[in-house]
Amino acid sequence: MKPEEEIINMGYVIQQYLEENNLKDAKPKDLMSLLIEKGFFNQDHREGLPLRNLLRELDEKNLLYLIPQVMVERKTNNRYWYFNPLKL
Repeated sequence: MKPEEEIINMGYVIQQYLEENNLKDAKPKDLMSLLIEKGFFNQDHREGLPLRNLLRELDEKNLLYLIPQVMVERKTNNRYWYFNPLKL
């Protein structure tokens, strides 16, 4: 897993991107090019899989609060991830 400080920085980058592009309910695949450009990930596999894997790992460790823009919809077998900007 990435260090907590890096995950928190990722949250700031995501927040700025969501605000600048007026995005709501953005999916992991929508953010991957930005996160690769900023150096958080090396490449994208299967439309956002690296980010989804990180989110799953954070969810299992009860650390999703490190990226407060994320919301999860839990189904029987899958989790659906959405990003919305925080209202500050």
